[in-house]
Amino acid sequence: MQPLASDELIFSEFGKSRAELTELVSRHTMEVQGWLSSRSPQAVKFVGKGVKASSTGFKIPLLNLALGCNFPTDATPEDVNEEIESVKTFFANRNVPWYWWMNTNPSPENVRQILEKHGLERDDPPLPAMIASLKADTSTMPSHHENIRVWQAESIEDLRAASKIRRRAFKFPEGQAVSYFEDMASDWLHAKDVKLLLAGKDEASPVSIGAVIEGAGIPGVYVMATLPDHHRKGFGKAILSRLMLEAATKGHEIMALTASDQGFGLYAQFGFRHLFGFDFYIPAL
Repeated sequence: MQPLASDELIFSEFGKSRAELTELVSRHTMEVQGWLSSRSPQAVKFVGKGVKASSTGFKIPLLNLALGCNFPTDATPEDVNEEIESVKTFFANRNVPWYWWMNTNPSPENVRQILEKHGLERDDPPLPAMIASLKADTSTMPSHHENIRVWQAESIEDLRAASKIRRRAFKFPEGQAVSYFEDMASDWLHAKDVKLLLAGKDEASPVSIGAVIEGAGIPGVYVMATLPDHHRKGFGKAILSRLMLEAATKGHEIMALTASDQGFGLYAQFGFRHLFGFDFYIPAL
């Protein structure tokens, strides 16, 4: 597991405690992931007493999510057990792989043990949640080749290219999420809190994508992906630089993201600090 930034470093760079920032980033991530996993023509939602779930219908785990666990204090053990089984039934009826994405301070506190009794197991390792200060000197950002072109998605053609890049980069199953972005064209082209960028040598040949999505009052980096043949050529750096600069220009002070092992090093170069890790639960085999 990637090491956490120290409490002292977190406070010195962000002026807030780890607990405060963890709560903010957790709320942001749950809000945005709920949106991402509910946006498709076949999307269905589940809203219970303590759990929200959404499913695009694609056979891709991260697009079918149970999000958090926030039962009211007067909820009984029977309420919790019944809802967990309802969530399992919801995804079974959808016939899709799925994750239970756990928030940092769930209620009840022992819900992890309860999930295990219902046939769910933790998927290790935790997913790193990272934050960066947008008040830092931008001249210290890693450089990228000046010939790389970065542009905002403005057409269906751009969205088609983004879908193709994401499918190949994340090795989606054949036939799944083939038209993910263009199926939600109004969201990706016109929503005020969403911006999708592409990068390439020119606008006719995009090879990399990334987006900024706002939630809980802060921006986050999402859907970062580069075609396999174009890794380590500066395309991802060019997009991340643009996303961070534009978020800073809007007056935001911090930016959040969740990082894969492959992306952790890149984000660290841009000043992102490892704040905490999200736990995931999956149906046990």
